[in-house]
Amino acid sequence: MSKIIKALEKAEEAERLAAGSSGGIIVQDSVPARSVAFDAQPVAVAQAAPAAQVAPAAQVAPAAPVYRAKAQAGGAERRDSVEVRYAQTKIEQACFHKMEERRLLGEGAPRELRDAFNVVRTQILQQTRSKGLNTIMVTSPGRSEGKTTVATNLAITIARDASQTALLVDANLRWPGISCGLGMDSRPGLSDHFLRGLSVESLFVNPGIDKLVVLPAGASQEDSVDIISSPGMQDLVAELKSRYPDRYVIFDCPHLLGIPDALVFAEYVDGIVLVVDEGHTAQNELKTALGMLEGRNLLGVVLNKT
Repeated sequence: MSKIIKALEKAEEAERLAAGSSGGIIVQDSVPARSVAFDAQPVAVAQAAPAAQVAPAAQVAPAAPVYRAKAQAGGAERRDSVEVRYAQTKIEQACFHKMEERRLLGEGAPRELRDAFNVVRTQILQQTRSKGLNTIMVTSPGRSEGKTTVATNLAITIARDASQTALLVDANLRWPGISCGLGMDSRPGLSDHFLRGLSVESLFVNPGIDKLVVLPAGASQEDSVDIISSPGMQDLVAELKSRYPDRYVIFDCPHLLGIPDALVFAEYVDGIVLVVDEGHTAQNELKTALGMLEGRNLLGVVLNKT
């Protein structure tokens, strides 16, 4: 943890020097910007964004990944490409205009933003793929620090990898945000699975982005930790982990400080990405959050500019 703190401090100092200022970090709004500390090394960047809005809805069928035959390249085995046809999973086209407003990776997303998340994806895949670690929780020290944006963009970016699919789960049952961010209608979700007995399969939705499926949160739940801490939730995470061999499951969780949800959920996943709002998150809050994650598999810290 101390290495991560030092890496962040060095990144901030480098930014001050580059800006010719001893004050706060300056990041242009239009630029994804810098930093991410993965394995205690400053790496890439990400930039947050607001929400999105609705779009048409369609219908088709459940995510049925199709794996192409393996190919050989110079004697070395290449990873298979994945094609997915949706036979039962509902399709509701995300609103790319709203996605752009929220700095999500829609069709018109700036190259800098795409590149930044491509770096984050590469770092994560390098750390996890060979070990079979495919369930990742995204959280932050405090509320409204851009974790939903980072989680969504990370899932979209992973889905764009030829050999991967992605499932984005809105596990922030107190303040759901993924459906709104993608501009999709409010719909039943994770809480309805546990409280109303709806099947998970009936809750999946494809936002019109190839190889990406979303599991919404459902209606806001004040006592969300009762659902998060249930044995059923742990079983569900384990089931989602193993359902498809080339799928990453990204969980957007609440913040760490002051509420128990994310800390409980950290027990279920293979790795954690911590999002920090650059220039806003206090260093003592970051240190406290890192201390709470001590002993967990922290994959990296994303410095996000909202």
